[in-house]
Amino acid sequence: MLINFIDLSLIPEVGELPTWANPDLLKGLSVGAIVVVLIGTWFIFSLVRKVVFRSLLLVIAAGLTFSIWQQRGQLTDCVETCSCTLFGQVVQIPVDKNPNCN
Repeated sequence: MLINFIDLSLIPEVGELPTWANPDLLKGLSVGAIVVVLIGTWFIFSLVRKVVFRSLLLVIAAGLTFSIWQQRGQLTDCVETCSCTLFGQVVQIPVDKNPNCN
């Protein structure tokens, strides 16, 4: 059996996200997180001279950026189903976005 992605439902809830952390805000913050990853990668890349470490850094940065972008995409569609999660953490949906979600 080939596993393509990690099942995020297996990750335990560390805590509860605050009520102000709605899907729209988290989508914007995820873009900011991607920018921070890219700037941090560029900064560390300029300090490290070994090719092996640079390659490892690029693989880690690409994986992190892909996972953040994938989670951001899921936040767009989850408001209709009332089942928003971000890396396994439940996201509260405001009543004005979907009155059926309580």
